[in-house]
Amino acid sequence: MEPPPAPPPALLDELLEEVFFRLPPDGPAHLIRASLVCRPWCHILANCGFRRRYGEFHRAPLLLGFFANLARKPQSRAVFVPTSAFCPAEANRPQWIVIDCRHGHALFAPNDWKHRRAANFDLVVWDPMTGDWRPVPLPESLDLSVGFSAAVLCTAGGCDHRGCQGGPFCVAVAFSRRQVINGASACLYSSLTGTWSELTSVHHADALVKNTPSVLVGDALYFSCTTRHIFKYQLNSLCLSLLELPLASQDNGRLITMEDGGLGYAGIDGTDLILFSGETGAGGETVGWAQRRVIDINWLLPDGALSDPAFAGGRLLNPRVNGFAEGTQVIFIGTSVSVYMVELESGRVTKVLDHDAEVVPYMSFCIPVFSDLSLDQSIKLSIDYKQPFKSTQLHSENSVIVSTEP
Repeated sequence: MEPPPAPPPALLDELLEEVFFRLPPDGPAHLIRASLVCRPWCHILANCGFRRRYGEFHRAPLLLGFFANLARKPQSRAVFVPTSAFCPAEANRPQWIVIDCRHGHALFAPNDWKHRRAANFDLVVWDPMTGDWRPVPLPESLDLSVGFSAAVLCTAGGCDHRGCQGGPFCVAVAFSRRQVINGASACLYSSLTGTWSELTSVHHADALVKNTPSVLVGDALYFSCTTRHIFKYQLNSLCLSLLELPLASQDNGRLITMEDGGLGYAGIDGTDLILFSGETGAGGETVGWAQRRVIDINWLLPDGALSDPAFAGGRLLNPRVNGFAEGTQVIFIGTSVSVYMVELESGRVTKVLDHDAEVVPYMSFCIPVFSDLSLDQSIKLSIDYKQPFKSTQLHSENSVIVSTEP
């Protein structure tokens, strides 16, 4: 009797990694299924080097969804709207509004911030991936009741910002001051020291900070004003300066970043979406603007998107840029009755909200962590793959723990 054929040779770990790299990165279910096939596969996926190389393969973090501040009585509130398989454990923040998202962190303020002085409340940095909730105490000298914007960013040394969960961060706040006529100020908070920097101020007739998300370009944050200017806050020198925008009004526009990572602006004139890029001088300073592209919104959005359904005559709605996913070519265009997600490179348009709302995109890699506990016990893992991924849906009693912690 002939002996049974020898089993096929095992695939090299390097070849398996190349296969795993190509699993879609917009949700953890694919990697989780692969980890359950056999112990060697789980060992590969559990290696921290695989997580790093997986992020490098897919380059920029993905747009996993966005937070929307819903203007609902009696108070506004932030809700998370997924654009992928990921969904945080707490999709609704009923007592908070979102201010900014960057490097895997989300920055929130109380939903009644307009009616309270800064000394009465804190900002909060939340990690939607892990659920970590860290308050940022505001000093009494900061009065945010006139107008303010804030930004959060990772400050971990050598971080590539593909998985910043749990690391140190800073929060920059730009705000208009009652004590200074035609002036605005900015300061920086560090989670490492738990302290704020000294205030930096600029004086100008148009120095009224607008409550919209900032953009990060190099080592500078750019904040919007209510008129034709923007603030530049240099993170290294903590210098605050004022720049002029290409359009007379930015009520319907938003600061963006261009394909090369430079500063840009998306404005709307009538029904035209106009994209500008900042032109830099010899010292790297923005010295002007160049028009790069004009897109007819009537052609871009679905038929009837700009028509008001409440009027039989088809009164046109005024479009505006409601949000921008930093580091991508995805913007959000809204009207008073809906919001659309627009991928500028492909021209793909998706309706994401049936009402108007400010949009703050959330970008990160959703890579689960696998930890071996016992080789002898069987795996008992309960995951509902048909529903958006939530960290609270993961349960393990024996040999494998799956979580979203770094």
